[in-house]
Amino acid sequence: MNKQLLSQLNSLSIEELRQLNSVVVSMIKEHKAETAWSVKNKLRVGDNVKVNHHKVHGLVGSVLEINRTRCKVRFLSSTFTVPLSMVEIVK
Repeated sequence: MNKQLLSQLNSLSIEELRQLNSVVVSMIKEHKAETAWSVKNKLRVGDNVKVNHHKVHGLVGSVLEINRTRCKVRFLSSTFTVPLSMVEIVK
């Protein structure tokens, strides 16, 4: 982080830091929701996908089912239900 930004953060009160935290958390949630919505509109059952998670790093899976916020993906012999924001479609 920028030293100037860190010094400005150090000068904030606890209440101001809490407000800043809530704004940042809201922005993160909004970004994840937008990403999930974008993926969901493009995703179809049977598509090959990668999941951004250490348990399935480097594996390509197949979409079995698409729900409102998550989808079921089969990797070899295992099936995982993963958030749509963690799914990347493989071309």
